[in-house]
Amino acid sequence: MRVCKAGFLAVAMLLPAWQPAGAAPSTPPAAQDANLVLLEVRLGNQVLSDAVNGYEIGKDVFLPLGELSRLLTLAIRVTPGEGKASGYILSEERGFSLDVPGRVAEIAGKREELDRAQFKLQPDEIYVASRLLARWLPVDLDLDMPSLALKVRPREQLPLQSRLARRQRGSLPGMPGGYVDPGYPRLATPYRLVDTPFIDQTIGLLGNRQGGRRQTEASYTGYLTTDLLGMEAALYASRNRHDPSAGVRLTLGRHDPDGGLLGPLQARTALFGSVPLPGMPNVAPSSPTGNGLLLSNRPLNQPTSFDRHTLQGPLPPGWDVELYYNEALVGFQQSRPDGKYSFEDQPLAYGPNEFRLVFHGPLGQLRVERQSFLLEQSAVPRGALYYDLGAHRDVRGREHALAQFEWGLGERFNAVGGWQRVPLFDGSRRDYANLGLRAYWNGLIATGDAVRADDGGTLAQLGLKTRLGNVALSATHARLNDFSSDFFSKSADPVRSRSEVRAEGVASLGTQYFPLALQLRQDRLASGARNTDVTGRVSAYRNGTALTNALRWQSLGGKEAADGMFQVSRRVAGIGLNGQLQYTLSPDTSLGSAAISGDYYLSDGYLLNLGLTRMFQNRELRLHGALNKSLGSYGLGINGFYSNRGDYGLGLQFFMAMGLEPRSRRLMLDAQPMANMGAASVRVYLDKDLNGRLDGADEAIPGAGFTVNGANYALRTGPDGIAYLPRLPAHQHTDIAVDPNTLDDPQWQPKVAGLRVVPRPGRVSELEFAVNLTGEVDGTTYLYADGARRAIGDLQLELVDMSRQVVATMTSAADGYFVITGIFPGDYFLRISREQLKRLGLTDNGMHLITIDKDGTILNGRDLDVRAQDEA
Repeated sequence: MRVCKAGFLAVAMLLPAWQPAGAAPSTPPAAQDANLVLLEVRLGNQVLSDAVNGYEIGKDVFLPLGELSRLLTLAIRVTPGEGKASGYILSEERGFSLDVPGRVAEIAGKREELDRAQFKLQPDEIYVASRLLARWLPVDLDLDMPSLALKVRPREQLPLQSRLARRQRGSLPGMPGGYVDPGYPRLATPYRLVDTPFIDQTIGLLGNRQGGRRQTEASYTGYLTTDLLGMEAALYASRNRHDPSAGVRLTLGRHDPDGGLLGPLQARTALFGSVPLPGMPNVAPSSPTGNGLLLSNRPLNQPTSFDRHTLQGPLPPGWDVELYYNEALVGFQQSRPDGKYSFEDQPLAYGPNEFRLVFHGPLGQLRVERQSFLLEQSAVPRGALYYDLGAHRDVRGREHALAQFEWGLGERFNAVGGWQRVPLFDGSRRDYANLGLRAYWNGLIATGDAVRADDGGTLAQLGLKTRLGNVALSATHARLNDFSSDFFSKSADPVRSRSEVRAEGVASLGTQYFPLALQLRQDRLASGARNTDVTGRVSAYRNGTALTNALRWQSLGGKEAADGMFQVSRRVAGIGLNGQLQYTLSPDTSLGSAAISGDYYLSDGYLLNLGLTRMFQNRELRLHGALNKSLGSYGLGINGFYSNRGDYGLGLQFFMAMGLEPRSRRLMLDAQPMANMGAASVRVYLDKDLNGRLDGADEAIPGAGFTVNGANYALRTGPDGIAYLPRLPAHQHTDIAVDPNTLDDPQWQPKVAGLRVVPRPGRVSELEFAVNLTGEVDGTTYLYADGARRAIGDLQLELVDMSRQVVATMTSAADGYFVITGIFPGDYFLRISREQLKRLGLTDNGMHLITIDKDGTILNGRDLDVRAQDEA
């Protein structure tokens, strides 16, 4: 029991520092309901939002009417406090009105009675059951709960689709569907010498009987992140007496998406301690974690190499992770003794490359991470130089090292080169030097590479990538001369050439789509023999059910073999089913193994899981089950298994993530991991004295809401005006803004619209938003002509501050009326645009001096007159 005591001792040591005397006990925010989910919303290949709130209630998911209408550009506006909404659908003839308290809706003139159970009223939104919402709106809503994704399939043309089509034709600037940088000021989060850590920890107890032997086991693992010595620190510690590889792993360093590390090196990543190393095509895959250092200035949002990408990170014990590539399931890993997962060197195709990692915890936790790349946009800019420098010693004491460079020769050409040292199985090592060229031209990427080993072996390879319709194609051909590496083993009959063709795409059948992949590889050996490997994969998704079948056929040394795996996953309205079947087709037809499991969400965050596994070769049948609590301040699970061989086991797992809200010193406890994500503490207050600081008579503003990267965030400020925003993406630019629609007074406006931060694990970014009481001014624009004065519209008005900066603009209406709202306290000039006056040959009769005091001034009748220059 030493391990278990050590785990509880670690918790006890951290508690005093995180909850001082007199601190209020932690209470979860009201928005963190047990059935709250955050959904990514997609329209085709476009991501409309990466975080829309929903509620999984009973057999349906409730979606926000106002937010979805905004995303889909439907003219529907909600009044959450009253439970009402109004507007129209696509055309004014299809009017829409909703009165939830009155239990009535009217759509296109048709009145219908409502079931109150199909609505959830929140202070910020009206949530409607997805089935009812899909009946009202001209869209089908496919909910992929395992991936926390909402896929929108329009039944009629949406205004949004027309806008995206115009952008694709070039009539509008910008990337279609992409998030536009609003230009918020950047707020740095300084590194500290030492800081209070965030920690994810698991304590486990297990007793079982297997093979006639009984044993008990206790284990503890912790993943801790914090600031240490002015750097970002990540510590993984594991203790398990039955696992000799358990131990401690520490990484120190910094990440900067703007390349501001190490002065002239302009590094974006600088790490030492336990670090991974990228690989080199045809030489070695990405190296697992080892003690050493890594420097790189490669953009953090680009692939780890030209046409390969490695996905890796922490994975607590008992967790597993699924990897989806362009909507197809392509990989699965369970937690390892080193507490990490790693999908090395995933091939990239020409066009979109969408990776989705779906993490499943032992207590029913679910987390989704997404990465997206366009290979044709990953070229190094002209004149830029990207580098990766690193060296480490792996867990077996072997040395790895590399120095790789990419240089932008021009708009269409990149050069690559470098060196890598790789250990061999006999304890020796081998050095490789490489050179290459990448050409980007009219929908094609052509590559040429050469590698030479220090033993004289050489490899030369040509490659081509392109796209035909919905299919991405790639082809390579390599010639070898006494060349061996991790990809080409040394043998008596070595490989002389390797040809490879890969196709990746989507087949459509009506409204259904099927991700497809096919790869053919053939090696020609020195003896003239040929080895062939063909793999194929087809996937489908419909009504919450995902299916994938993968097949492989090989001909090695004249011997043929074929096998495959079928997988199915379904999650709808709180019920999940997963199954897989492994089988062999040649040389014999047989079944390898089959497994099926199901889970069901009970009330208050409890999850029931039952499963059955059959191993056909040894005729073992195993039944397993678990009851878990995965939400709230901690996770707790009881699990057990029994097999027809008489083996059985019973286990207990306890999980708790811990962190500190820095302002209130409130201890944050959660059943979901948070040590690997960023967070922000945001304070909103009414700045009565206009000094930009919370002092004196200034008041905290409760109930204020936020947007994160343009999407509405569920949390609101408490009575102290503070909101804690957890699980922000780490090492990425993140724009946080106050949502003015959530402020009680329509005259309240944040002085700074938003701030841009770079969250990092183990550190809470602290943001302050001062809100001022603003004023407004209205009036009418007139034209003097032919001795008469009449109202004129479409004149461009400008509000100019004392430093001659234009702070607001407005165009007068057809009847000449205008109103400018949200004017912060101060002195301004109100005028008509000088450029417009010059263009129209007009002159004005002067400007208005506008003064807005700190109590919010409303000025009426500030009229402006213009006349033709020849009448002045």
